[in-house]
Amino acid sequence: MPAMPGDPAPLNAVGDLVLSDARAMRALTDPLRLSLFDLVRREGPVESEALAQRTDHDQATVDDHLLELESVGFVEKIVGEDGRVRWATEAKGIYLEIPDEPAGQLAARQLSKLMMTKYAELPGAWVGSEEPRLDLEWARAAGLFNLRVKVTPDELRSIHEVLERLLEPFTTRSPTDAPPGVASVRILCFFMPEADRDT
Repeated sequence: MPAMPGDPAPLNAVGDLVLSDARAMRALTDPLRLSLFDLVRREGPVESEALAQRTDHDQATVDDHLLELESVGFVEKIVGEDGRVRWATEAKGIYLEIPDEPAGQLAARQLSKLMMTKYAELPGAWVGSEEPRLDLEWARAAGLFNLRVKVTPDELRSIHEVLERLLEPFTTRSPTDAPPGVASVRILCFFMPEADRDT
């Protein structure tokens, strides 16, 4: 049975939203909505006033976008005993399943493009703001790998799945089970097939 508007979006084993519905994907193709979803995911429950300050938008605009995210089940409104409204989500990330129908394909590719462009800016921001404040142990642990391989679409999907399984114990670990010395680490993986497959 398809999800009804406002129903929580399905989560996979690592807590990522599984997106295959065109309307749900279009809800995140707005840069502000994607930013709000990211902030609620990382910092929620959080009030829309704080989100407005973080995104440099007025609260009415932020509230409208949060309601749109709520309508597709990405975030939920929590009213506290003090009557204050906060926004939260159980999602830890996003997993796209590109559907067969053209409208869904278009929505998935638009969202993928927006996400890749947005998240590609993170390493530059990290180098300027976070890296200089790292102690030597963390500076040595940081890094990247950049390689080019010849694979089929199925093999590339398999690499993605293996990485997700490798990281699953860390993404699903409760804070009480974390060992001393843990810190938040952003791990970015970009899978970028080249259109010219003859080279």
